Amino acid sequence: MKFKYIFFLFSLLLISRSSFACDACGCSNSGSYFGLMPQSNKSLLGIRYSQLNFTTHPESHVLKTQETFNVTEIYARFFPVKRVQVMAFLPYRFARQVTTSETKKQNGLSDATILMNYNVINTFMDTETASDFTHTLLIGGGVKLPTGKFRYDENLLTEVANANFQSGTGSTDFILNAFYTVNKGPWGLSMNVSRKFNTTNSENYRFGNQLYGTVDLYRSFELGKISVTPNVGLYSEKSELGTRDGKKVLETGGTMLNGTIGVTLFANRWTLGVSVQKPLAQDLSAGFVQAHSRGLVQVGWLF
Repeated sequence: MKFKYIFFLFSLLLISRSSFACDACGCSNSGSYFGLMPQSNKSLLGIRYSQLNFTTHPESHVLKTQETFNVTEIYARFFPVKRVQVMAFLPYRFARQVTTSETKKQNGLSDATILMNYNVINTFMDTETASDFTHTLLIGGGVKLPTGKFRYDENLLTEVANANFQSGTGSTDFILNAFYTVNKGPWGLSMNVSRKFNTTNSENYRFGNQLYGTVDLYRSFELGKISVTPNVGLYSEKSELGTRDGKKVLETGGTMLNGTIGVTLFANRWTLGVSVQKPLAQDLSAGFVQAHSRGLVQVGWLF
C-alpha cells in the first residue's frame, strides 16, 4: 500500500512542477504549525521565525536546486466574547533558490490568515469539581486572504518560474479546524486537525486542497519562577493535485510525515518556544522534491 494512504490522517502534500520545486513547499499555501501555545485561556501577541529547506531533482547534477524559505510572522490570539477564540497570522517571507548556474531571491508580504474557534468543551469552565483530567476542545475555521503577491510566468527568465516561489497564492482559501487538549497533572496531549479548501486565482492556477494535523505529548516542570515544557510529536500534511487552466498538474502530489521535538518556556507574562522538525518519511512529486529539517522560534506576550 502506498505511503500516502497509510498516513492519511497525518500526511503532507507538497505540490510540484516537474522542472522546479513543489507548488506548496514553503509558500503561503502550506499548512501552519502552531506549536505549543501555553496559557490557552489568555490572549497572546507574538512573533515567530521559521525556516524550511528543500532540494529538487536531488539526483541530477544539472537540474539540482536548493530552495530556502525564511518566514517572519506576527501572530495574535484573543477572546472577543466568552468561549470564542480568534487567531490571526501575518507573515513576511524571504525565499531563495540556488541552481547550478545562478541564485534567485524573492521577498515580500505573504498571505494573512484569520481563524475563529468556539470552545465546545472546557472542563475549567464547565465543572466546579476537581478532576484528574482536564479537557479543552475548540472547533471552527477561517479564511486565508490573498495579501501576498502571486505572479507566475513560466516564460519570465529573470524570476523563478514556479508557483511555490511566489509570496502568496493569489487566492482566497477557506479552513476548517479542531484543537483538542487533555491534561493530567504536569502531562498533556495536544492535537490539531485542519482542512484547507483552495480556490482558483486570477491566473487560473489552483493549489490542491490540504489536510494537515499535529499531535504533541508534553510535560511541564517548574524551575523557580520559570515553567519549562518539553514536547515531542508528529506533524504532517496531505494535499490534492493542483490545477492550471482547469487541467490537473500531474507532477504535483506527495505526502510527508515529520517528527517534532521542542521546548516552551514561560515566565511571568512571557513565553519562548523552540521546535525542530525532521522528515520521517516522504513521497514528494515522484521523488523530484526532497524536504529537509525545519525549525521554528516564537516569542509571545500574554495578557
